[in-house]
Amino acid sequence: NDPRYNAAMAPVVVTHVILDLDGTLINTEQLVDEVVSAIIHKYGDFSAKTVREAMESVRGMRPFDGSQIIIDALKLKHNASDTALITAADLLAQTEVQLNARWGEVQMMPGAQRLLAYLTQHKIPTALATSTPAKYLRVKMASHEGMLEKFDVVCTGDEVTNGKPAPDIFLLAAKRLGADPATCLVVEDTPLGVQAAKAAGMLAVAVPSIQNRKLYEGADEVLRSLFDLRPAEYGLPSFGDWLPNLSMGHDPVLPLDPPVRMGGPVVKGYGRGSKMLGIPTANLDVTPLRIESDSLAPGIYFGWAGLRGAQAGVFGMVMSIGWNPFFHNASKTIEPWLLHDFPEDFYDQELRLTVLGYVRPECDFTTLEALIERIHRDGDVARVMLAHERFAAHKGDAYLTQDALPVPVPAAAPQHLS
Repeated sequence: NDPRYNAAMAPVVVTHVILDLDGTLINTEQLVDEVVSAIIHKYGDFSAKTVREAMESVRGMRPFDGSQIIIDALKLKHNASDTALITAADLLAQTEVQLNARWGEVQMMPGAQRLLAYLTQHKIPTALATSTPAKYLRVKMASHEGMLEKFDVVCTGDEVTNGKPAPDIFLLAAKRLGADPATCLVVEDTPLGVQAAKAAGMLAVAVPSIQNRKLYEGADEVLRSLFDLRPAEYGLPSFGDWLPNLSMGHDPVLPLDPPVRMGGPVVKGYGRGSKMLGIPTANLDVTPLRIESDSLAPGIYFGWAGLRGAQAGVFGMVMSIGWNPFFHNASKTIEPWLLHDFPEDFYDQELRLTVLGYVRPECDFTTLEALIERIHRDGDVARVMLAHERFAAHKGDAYLTQDALPVPVPAAAPQHLS
C-alpha cells in the first residue's frame, strides 16, 4: 500500500538537483490543456478523450515539437477540403495570445515553495531545466517574482538541439552546474521528462501530472506530490518540518502555512461513505473551490469544520481530497469526515473548513478492509494533532462561525510552518 513506487533506488549520494517547471513547480497543465483543447476543437469534431490523449502524449515536450505532433496525429486543417495541415507556428500563435493573457492565473504546485526554500537553505546547487523557450519564460513567470533567481542555473528548451525525451537539456544543466550526471537528482512530472533524465544517466523522481502511473515505471521513485519527497533517501538533509505525533504509533504530520480555508453547501457524494465504509462524509462541490482545492496536493488532511444550521458547531475533521485511487474516481472530490456523531444528515447546510495539516498521500489499497482501517487511523491522527496547542487554537477561527466572511484565496500553494 506504499503510495510510492521504487523501481531501482540506487545507493548514490546526490550532489545537485535539477527541476522541471511546468506541472512540477507551477500548475500550468490545466490552463494549457484548456486553451489548447479549445483551439483544437475549432479544427474538427474530436472526442474529449481523443484530444486529452493527444495532449498527454506530448506533455513535457517543447511547444513547437508538441504542436507538430498533435497536428499530425489529429490531421488539423483550416478546412476539411484542404490538402495541407495547419502549421505548428499557426497553432502556437493562437495559443500564445490566450496563454500570455492568463499566465497570471497559474499557482505554484503544492510543496514547490517549500522545496525551493529547502534547497536554498541547505545550499544545494539547483538547476531549472524547462522545455519552455527563453522568450516565453519571463512572461510565464511574471506573477512569480523572484522564483527564477532561486536557481543557480536556468536552461530553456531553445538552448538544445533535441527536446525531451532526449537527454540534452539535463546534460546541459549538469554541465553548467559542473556536476556529474550520476549524482544529479531530477524531479519531473511527465513520462517524457523521466525518460530524458534517465537517458542522461540521472536519478529521476516523478510527481505525475498524468494519472496513468504505469507510464512512469522508468522512474527511480514515483510520488503523489512534492510533499512526499524524502531527500534523506538520496543522501541529502531532511526537510525537518514534519511534526511528530504526540501519540506513540501514529504518523507525523506536515503543518500548512498558511492554513487553507474553503466552504460551501454539503452535497451528496457517491453514497459509499456510510453504506460501504460506515464513515459518513460531508462532501463539498469541487467546482467553485477549484483555486482552494488546487492549492492542496491530493491526499489526506486534518483541521476544523464549522457547520451551520440545526446541528451547528465546530468539529474536528479529517479530509480526503483527490481522485480516491481505490474507487477510481473520474473526477476530483473533497470529502471531509467530521469526527462527531450526528443524529441526522445535513445536506445543503453550509460547511466551512480550516485545513491545518497534511497527513499522507492517497493510497490504492488492495482491500476495502484495509481502506477502512486506514481511514480510522487517519481519524485518530487528526484527533491527537487537533489537541496540540498549535492546532487547537484554530478551533476559534472566526471564519468557521461568523457570517458573510469571504474565503481567503491563497496567493500560492501553502507550504509549511517554519
